[in-house]
Order: sequence, then structure tokens, then C-alpha cells
Amino acid sequence: MRIVIATGGTGGHLFPAFQVAEELKRSGHAILFLGAFRRAQEQMRASGFAFEELGTKGFVTSSLSKAFGSMIAMVQGIFKACGCLRRFKPDAVLGFGGYGAFPAVASAILLRYPAMIHEQNAVPGRANKILAKFVKKIAISFPAAARYFNEHKTVLTGCPCRLSQRPMDRAAIVRAFGLKDNKTTIFVFGGSQGSHSINEAFAACVPSLREILDFQAIHVSGKDDYLSLKDRYNEFGIPFALFDFLDKMEEAYHIADVVISRSGAATVSELAHFRLPSILIPYPHAQGHQRENASVLCQAGLAQMIEERDVTVSKMSEAILRILKDGKNINRKFDQICFPDAAQRLAREVTGLAQ
Repeated sequence: MRIVIATGGTGGHLFPAFQVAEELKRSGHAILFLGAFRRAQEQMRASGFAFEELGTKGFVTSSLSKAFGSMIAMVQGIFKACGCLRRFKPDAVLGFGGYGAFPAVASAILLRYPAMIHEQNAVPGRANKILAKFVKKIAISFPAAARYFNEHKTVLTGCPCRLSQRPMDRAAIVRAFGLKDNKTTIFVFGGSQGSHSINEAFAACVPSLREILDFQAIHVSGKDDYLSLKDRYNEFGIPFALFDFLDKMEEAYHIADVVISRSGAATVSELAHFRLPSILIPYPHAQGHQRENASVLCQAGLAQMIEERDVTVSKMSEAILRILKDGKNINRKFDQICFPDAAQRLAREVTGLAQ
């Protein structure tokens, strides 16, 4: 079969799309990516998959000229996507949400190619809310998202995780990170670019937390805060592994006892995949999506959520101690939201749609 995968260039959309593409490729299907990849074009070339850049932009309302420009880019993207679909003649189109995926899925609907979407978040984005009315099938990552869609064409697949949970030598990983094997390990990160607010909140918490907890830290800071945080960690006197960027996230997950992070859809899926208790600080400018994603874990008793505006030293310390205490009893609850075979489920759904 010939399958088009439509996505944007952010990790939250791109990584799940790659997982499904690899699954489809293993089954012998031909894949074409369509979307707004922009800075992720190098990743697309490295992936080995054929792709076409549609050049669309997110809808901007800050000025009339910018709004008009983004609308023009979207219309041009739809025309270009129509041309790509006519040439490729796909058996089905699978969209992963966002403005990057919208033109390809909309074009598939217009040209009557079978189309489905995957929603990574607990609350759908604007593009998927529109497209959901017209596509044949909707796949969701979390049960909480079902209430936003037509139940007769909605299926729960989970969100494909980009990280492998292969067997690992814990002691070897601890040594590689320069840490100790007998301490509680807290893994802190704020996305691939880091988060200044999370960096500052955790650093402020360390002096008081070390008085009541024997712990060490793995911290992915981003480039901007790396040097200042390195100086502060040296003063704290605790074992630490500090990175401006970490490409071996699964190793950090494997030895972590608790995670402090944002709550993007991919991160929440990874936390479920690795069965890790967490302190989640939703990104406040994500239209409430991250807050709802965090709620999925919190309602299952798997996480503590603190709004960024409410973060204090005492609240963070209390949350860490509480989730560590409760963490011994929550492992089985991850089965309600963890779908290790999400990529296979999505691959089956899109090929079934094509048939």
C-alpha cells in the first residue's frame, strides 16, 4: 500500500509519526511525508523517508497582515498537497495534528482519499477539531480525549513512544552518568530546549530538599542555563549529571526514581511507558493542552501537578516526597494509559482504513 503521513516538524508530532512510518515500512508499505517541517528538514532527510515541504504557518492573529499571510500560506499548502496526492495516489492518509498536517489531510478529504487523524493530547488542537468532522477515523492517545469526538469513528491506540524500553544494565548507566547507585535519582527536564522556570524552581529547591532526602540529579537544562546551573550544582554538593541536551533519554528514564518535567503529549506517554512517577509543571502557553495531559496521570494517582505560577520551594519539595512515597504502590495503574504497541495499533488502523 501507499500511505501518506501528514505532520508538522515539532517533536510531539514528528516522533510518533516516525514510529508508525517505521512500522508500516517493515510491512512493505510505501511512505510519503507531507507537512511543515522547517527546522526539522535535516531530521527528515536523516530518516530516509520521502517528504515534501508544504510551507504552511501557524495561524497568527496578532496583526491583520500576519493573519492574512498565514491564511495565504495555508491555501498554498493545500494546493501543493493536492498535487502531491494526485502524483503519489495514496491508499490512505494519516495526519498527526497541527497546522503542518492540516493541508494534507484537508486535501485528502477534498480528493476523497481515505483519511484519519491521530490526536496526541488529552484535549484536541484546533486543526484536529476541524478535521475530525470529515475524516473516516480518529485515533486518540488518552481515554479523556474521546469526549471531543464522534464515538462511532474514534479508536484508542495510545501514543507511539520513540524510546525503547530494552533491557539495560542499571549499574553501568549510573557509572556512565557519574552518579551513585544507592541514592534516589531525580530526573529534571523541560523539553528539548530546556525550561528556565523549571531550572530555577528545582535549583531553588535543592538546598532544603537535600536536608531531608538523600538524592542525586540528572538535569537537562537547555543551552541558556547550562553554565550558571553547573556552578550552582557544584556549590550544592550533591552528585549530578547536567546536560544542555540529552539524546539518551531512555537511559535517564531507566535509572530515575521520579521525573520533574513539562507535560507534553510525548513526555506523558514516555512517563507511562517507563512507569515513572512524576511532578508535572504544564507549559502555561499551550492552550491548556499540557494541563489536561498532566491530569491524565494525576487522576490515576501517577503524578503530582503544580501550575508554573504556583511553584514554590515548599510545594515542590512536598510533591517530590509525596510521589516518592506513593510511587511504590502505583506501578500497576500505568496499564490503564500505557500502550507499548501504539505504533502497531495505528499501523493496523490506517491499513484497515485503506482496505
